[in-house]
Amino acid sequence: MNRKLRIVCMFILLSILLSVFPFGAYARQRSEDNQVEQLLASMSTREKITQMMMLSIQRWATSGSSANAVAFTEMNSQVRKMLKEYRFGAVILFAGNVVDTKQTLALTKALQSAATWHGGIPLMISIDQEGGSVYRLGQGTALPGNMALAATGDIAYAQTVGGILGSELSSLGINTNLAPVVDVNSNPNNPIIGLRSFGDDAEMVGEFASAVIKGMAQYNVLGCVKHFPGHGDTETDSHYRMPIVDKSKEELLENELRPFSVAIENGIEMIMTSHIFFPQLDDGTAFSQKTGNEESLPATLSQKIVTGLLKEELGFEGVVISDAMNMAGITDKWDSVQAIVLAVNAGVDMICMPYEISCPYDLQRFDAILDGVEEAVNDGTIRVERIDDAVRSILTLKEKRGILDYDSAEYTLKRALSTVGSDRNRSLEREIAAAAVTVVKNKNDILPLRLEENANVLMLCPYNNECALMLMGWNRAKKAGLIPDSANVDYYRYNGEELTDELKSKIDAADILFVITEVSGAERMGYTHWLSAAPNHITEYAAQNQKKSIILSADKPYDVQLYPYADAILAIYGCKGTTLDPKWVLERGLSEYDAAYGPNIPAGIEVAFGVFGATGTLPLDIPVFEDGRFSKTDLIYKRGYGITYDAIHYHSYDDKYSRDHLSHWHECTQTDCPDRENSILDAAAHVYRDGCCEVCGYKLTEKKSTHGWVNPVAAIGAVTLFGAYKFASCILKKKQRS
Repeated sequence: MNRKLRIVCMFILLSILLSVFPFGAYARQRSEDNQVEQLLASMSTREKITQMMMLSIQRWATSGSSANAVAFTEMNSQVRKMLKEYRFGAVILFAGNVVDTKQTLALTKALQSAATWHGGIPLMISIDQEGGSVYRLGQGTALPGNMALAATGDIAYAQTVGGILGSELSSLGINTNLAPVVDVNSNPNNPIIGLRSFGDDAEMVGEFASAVIKGMAQYNVLGCVKHFPGHGDTETDSHYRMPIVDKSKEELLENELRPFSVAIENGIEMIMTSHIFFPQLDDGTAFSQKTGNEESLPATLSQKIVTGLLKEELGFEGVVISDAMNMAGITDKWDSVQAIVLAVNAGVDMICMPYEISCPYDLQRFDAILDGVEEAVNDGTIRVERIDDAVRSILTLKEKRGILDYDSAEYTLKRALSTVGSDRNRSLEREIAAAAVTVVKNKNDILPLRLEENANVLMLCPYNNECALMLMGWNRAKKAGLIPDSANVDYYRYNGEELTDELKSKIDAADILFVITEVSGAERMGYTHWLSAAPNHITEYAAQNQKKSIILSADKPYDVQLYPYADAILAIYGCKGTTLDPKWVLERGLSEYDAAYGPNIPAGIEVAFGVFGATGTLPLDIPVFEDGRFSKTDLIYKRGYGITYDAIHYHSYDDKYSRDHLSHWHECTQTDCPDRENSILDAAAHVYRDGCCEVCGYKLTEKKSTHGWVNPVAAIGAVTLFGAYKFASCILKKKQRS
């Protein structure tokens, strides 16, 4: 074979091999690994320890003691100095820190500026933005919550919710969300999980949680499942004392542990431990320097549970973070230093809220804690290798999520304002909340309601912050043309078991009543507590006087089995309210509001009127309640139960924002599109319909990610064509010479 021909063939072959094997990606991975190792090698023991700390700064006093502290909403010189000196790995924000969008963005940028001073490592900035009963962003999208999400039965909604959470947090510079909860709601009397759980089916919990995490990851926001090994089957809140779950490993693997396994299989990167004692997983003890006694070890402090079970047996390779270490489940038995030492030796990589710092004076106490932990490293109580492993995991995760490459210029106010609480996000929130509403009773097909002219409707709720949201739902139904102009609405808060004369007179004047119930556990069931007794008395009085009544069960849905006199009962899975004045909502016909509010109550009203159809189903079994307790064997409703009906009203409301239209990120390719910048920065700010840009009408193309290196197939094609071209040129030249 001609020598030149052989060279050309070898070139083509080599080009193909190079295109198939991602050498660039390999080199880049080696570079990333080197970056982590270089950072690790440059850190002192003290800096490694503080890199493992997630600090809370909920309040701050610039002078005096912590008693003078006020909400920490903007950077000050004292906090800036602390962050520069201590090199913390993470901070956690609470509702008091994130009042509005402009302020929150300024705060996160200031936090990162202080942390990265003189080559410092950017922070994981975290928050508990679970949605539903736990949300923090003052102007964000509250969302209906996990149990409501599962009640839709649509896992695509879960990824949509993750996308909403991710888009809003990312735009604010918050890169870590300590959510979702994957505790299985297997105990009706659980005082802390409840609506935060997706339900009582372990597999479903894991699948929905994984979908939420996938949605957040689209915006490079880190998710964290909690509370390992499971907080669902407890009747004690670990904020106040240590709960006990006395189940065998086999039982736990089938139920509590299954969602964590599903999340691990789907690539979860962070897991939070719980301060719960699992005697059948670890019945060991440790001598407490605080109590002077041998004390049982909660999961956070158990090496058998964190390292043996989570890391080795379940194969988790990400970052393990503790639940807040200032909770009574820890502090009742352990001082701060010993608790941290035990947690680190157990396998915990990041310590959440090791000590509440709210003034410069508190730093003296915190220094003493750091001294104690550093001494434990120096004397071998904590192995240096354990510290290095933890910090390496943290830095690797920061590298993977782009945190190490933090660039303040990427976080613009324009982007944040167009994303947080956007019309698109609020419309999806409304749709999902309505899809969750579950009708469990519909006597004589009273629903969807069809009001007659001059009908009188009375809205009743147990707390002041709920009435305005009931009226917001009324306004939406009226806007949809489902309520006659001549119909009237009134509202009233019931706050005791007995029916007052004022309440009776309002019922007498009404034709139809809506009644919100908020019953959270066995102690409030069975009409022994005013929160269940009053709705029962109200619906009974209404029935006696030929009035129709509709119950909206707004807490855990176990009370849907009560209220025999009600004509309809709906589970709405959320009781978050608003500070809005009901009179103002009524006078202005308000159907939306800028500040975050719970979407569940308006959704319940909308479904009752047929603005949306009834499609939700119960995401958990409803056990029979009798003799003051829930039955262990008998059910009144099974998981999956729900009465359905179609909507009366076609959803013309902002349907360009519906999930079907936003299932993919599209980008307008027209360079002079006035909103092209937003389409690139944030899919939530730029919508499309029928494949065309809403802003300029130009045809859209789907945005694809290349993950930093060229598609192998495209590379092979390009290189092959180039090689063929060179081969042909060579042959042509040879013929010319001959």
